[in-house]
Amino acid sequence: MVSSFLLVCMFGVYSWNQLSLDAYPDIADTTVQVVTQVPGLAAEEIEQQISIPLERQLNGMPSLSMMRSTNTFGISTIMLVFEDGTEDYWARQRVRECIDGVSLPFDAVPELNPLTSPTGEVFRYILKSENHTLRELTDLNKWVVIPRLRQIAGVASVSNYGGITTQYQLEIDPSKLDGYGISLDEIEEAITENNSNAGGSTLTRGDQSYVVRTEGLITNLQDMGNIVVRNVGGTPILLSDLGTMRYGNLERKGILGYVDQNTDCLDGVEGIVQILRYQNPSEVLKKVHAAVQEMNEDILPKGVSIYPVLDRTDLVNSTLNTVSHTLLFGMFLVVAILLVFLGSLKSALLVAMTIPISLLIAFILMHTTNIPANLLSLGAIDFGILVDGAIVMLETILKKREDYPEQRLGKEELSPRILSVSKPIFFSTLIIITAYMPLFAFERIEKKMFTPMAFTVGYALLGALIVALILIPGMAYALYRRPQKVYHNRWMERLIIKYKSHTDHLLNRPKVILRSIAVILCVVVTLIIIVGKDFLPTLDEGGIWIQIQTPPGLSLERSAKMADELRYALKKFPEVKYVMTQVGRDDEGTEAFSPSHIECSVGLKPYSQWENGKTKADLVEEMSQAISQMPGYKVGFSQPIIDMVMDQMAGSHSDLAVKVYGENLDQTRKIAQQVLSVVSSIDGATDAVIDQEPPLPQLRIKADRNRIAQYGLNVKDVANLIEVGIGGKAVSQVFIGSKVYDVTCRYAESSRNTPERIGALMLTTSSGARIPLSAVAEIETSLGASSIMREMGERYLTVRLNLRGRDLTSFLSEARKRIEEEVEYDHTEYHIKWDGQFENQSRAYKRLGIIIPFVLLFMFLLLFGAFGRIRQAGLLISMLPLALTGGLLALVLRSMTFNISSAVGFIALFGLTIQNGVIMISHINDLRKSGVELRKAVVSGASHRLRPVLMTATVAILGLLPASLASGIGSDVQRPLATVIVYGLLFSTVMTLYILPTLYYKTEQAEQKRYLKKHNHEKNI
Repeated sequence: MVSSFLLVCMFGVYSWNQLSLDAYPDIADTTVQVVTQVPGLAAEEIEQQISIPLERQLNGMPSLSMMRSTNTFGISTIMLVFEDGTEDYWARQRVRECIDGVSLPFDAVPELNPLTSPTGEVFRYILKSENHTLRELTDLNKWVVIPRLRQIAGVASVSNYGGITTQYQLEIDPSKLDGYGISLDEIEEAITENNSNAGGSTLTRGDQSYVVRTEGLITNLQDMGNIVVRNVGGTPILLSDLGTMRYGNLERKGILGYVDQNTDCLDGVEGIVQILRYQNPSEVLKKVHAAVQEMNEDILPKGVSIYPVLDRTDLVNSTLNTVSHTLLFGMFLVVAILLVFLGSLKSALLVAMTIPISLLIAFILMHTTNIPANLLSLGAIDFGILVDGAIVMLETILKKREDYPEQRLGKEELSPRILSVSKPIFFSTLIIITAYMPLFAFERIEKKMFTPMAFTVGYALLGALIVALILIPGMAYALYRRPQKVYHNRWMERLIIKYKSHTDHLLNRPKVILRSIAVILCVVVTLIIIVGKDFLPTLDEGGIWIQIQTPPGLSLERSAKMADELRYALKKFPEVKYVMTQVGRDDEGTEAFSPSHIECSVGLKPYSQWENGKTKADLVEEMSQAISQMPGYKVGFSQPIIDMVMDQMAGSHSDLAVKVYGENLDQTRKIAQQVLSVVSSIDGATDAVIDQEPPLPQLRIKADRNRIAQYGLNVKDVANLIEVGIGGKAVSQVFIGSKVYDVTCRYAESSRNTPERIGALMLTTSSGARIPLSAVAEIETSLGASSIMREMGERYLTVRLNLRGRDLTSFLSEARKRIEEEVEYDHTEYHIKWDGQFENQSRAYKRLGIIIPFVLLFMFLLLFGAFGRIRQAGLLISMLPLALTGGLLALVLRSMTFNISSAVGFIALFGLTIQNGVIMISHINDLRKSGVELRKAVVSGASHRLRPVLMTATVAILGLLPASLASGIGSDVQRPLATVIVYGLLFSTVMTLYILPTLYYKTEQAEQKRYLKKHNHEKNI
């Protein structure tokens, strides 16, 4: 038997090493993002000509639950959210089939985002160098670093942020075009036709075969400048004659800034590594670290290095340290308590052996069923619960040895004892496992967060049950079969005598118990009303993520200067490790941000280095106050992972969002302003702002079709002038080794920097006549939408806000009432909807309300199977409302809220409460079966089970006590759950010891009287 368990333990160690390990579970929905870039196109055109055709094609997709789109300058992003259980590759294939059938203008090609999730961003780095330019660093990142990292199995995407994307540019001089009578079309055609290679099959000469090839690709600016556009009187007109050839760059979309103790980067290059969904982050990061080391040592030029700024490994290690500390300390407390109660080190160690073995069995089952290990799945395991069955089993055998210290114990003597406790151990463990069943009924974010925990705890309990029923009896028999002097716990014996007296006393005063129950129920109802209610506690990710909106319409360069000021202001806080800012958006355009938008990542030093008593919430409040003194900044505080998750789920980077739906953007903005005014004045609301920028100035060039027709032109000629001459369209490409650069044509900035100069640009008719743009188009300035948001085909504006210092339920109740009373709008044309954490909370609470009655019914059936009596099963179930008292009182006194984590704690508390009741009632029933009178059986049975009940409750309480007091990274989700179990079990144990025996006695006494009355009635008949 021992050898079998040793083999299981060895396999458990192997399984642990194979588990996917991360700080938090992947809580994101199945999503597909469709990104379409059309440089130069305004938000209205993006919506009308790109997003709406795609949305119409994507409408009605199977399993689609939500479709949102963001339309801004030059880019359309459509986020498709699918129902739970939808397979990622299936969803992507359906989306690809739909969008492939859409014909879009401007040669626009919609692309799918990489198969990752908001929790998939695991590594960020910047390139550092003192002897390389920003252009060189960008080239190194795009053509050396990123391709190497993308080779790693498990990496979904590596994107570039910031830097300069090199282009081969021709800056055209309009006066030279006019002088030579050359049109833009001719230039574009000349570049295309003079930049190609060709193959000519093979040439055979004797026995040798030669491959024939023509090399005509552009390799440098000189080649490009020597392209002939036209011959005039035998004189070739070259590209270099028409303008200036230069190494330019794509119009910059984003600027990166970074500062820490050793580095101060005003304008840098960043790489962002995202892993494939469901990959093991730890394994992928090991390969990323190895690749970074290889490039730093052997591949990158001297003086260039990859400098990590955000590494998920740090969060994983910090989280594991928190979990390991609380678990190890909890394990130590469990062993200490067992030693105090049992008085024997070998007995304590024998019971404690249950912990590692049950965990290893859980690791085997997790590996087999592909359940990842994370903070929740490991941190929710209470070692005290795991050893409960082993305690009861060992205590039964030990009690026999204590009663007969000089007698050799035989198997025939111990077998009845072992069998008598095996049934209650089995059913009580099964009931605790059953208590976690509601977690499997959750949906979306709460399901992904807590289902792995339910599996892990269930697996660990199964392992503990196997140990308690198979290993402990054999090991205990081997230790105690020989005659030996055992430790007598004198204080425990005195406590049993006092408890026996108290129990006997209370049996004569049932009204005291009934009055106590009435008071407790009133307290429970009061606590349920006054306790704050939220969806989830804050998941501390060890950093801060800030969304900043600068004044609308600000240029990228001015926003970058404001980002510099912000970085230096935040770096002054002693708790800050680094500050990184991202202005605008990345090259891939996965986020449709404007140049006036800044994202800021703040890395924090370990909490052990902070000023005593200072919390992260305190730091956020101080930062908020400091930024409020700086003009032009509107901020929203969050954390990296949850920020991306909420953006995906609700379309807003905040805890809560109020969405105003309506087609007229001017009117919806007026309504949103009213909503913003209302919510900003409500206690608890912070970082409130309208998410979309107001209308911004635009230069509109409206083609006059009649005039265009008069000159023999087409609208396409006007569009081409704008797209190529002003926008700088890429007309070809240059290949340098493995690098690819765009070739662009564009008018010199001096000829396109005012409306008048743009109007003076010339169009060429088919006859060669030169017509100014102002002659065929109206050029005027106006206001236009900077971004347009759509959800399920409707336009909307978002008021986003965060909560600090107030629970979600009470805030929503007040906010909804005030918005309904104070915000005036046409309810037939516009409507308001709340989104964000509220939606998740409402869904989760409804699920709990449906599933918990069924779980209680199943528990009742299990109890009926254990006792064979409906009244006894009902008695234990009726005790559960009383068990709420301690947990609710602890939440109120510790200023914590009732949320999904604390709800899981109450679920576990129900199982533990019933377990203690099963241990006690089973023994009382056994005594009655052996012929002991009811009153004596209740008093004796309760006193006999005092030690195992106290031991199981104490080890369960102390096993989670460190988690209930922990404050490190990763403790936020554990703390509400542990608090409810620790303080709730403390109260319910007292209830089990004093209220349950009296209620059992009165119930069975009434049953005896009923039976006697019925028996006498039948006898008289």
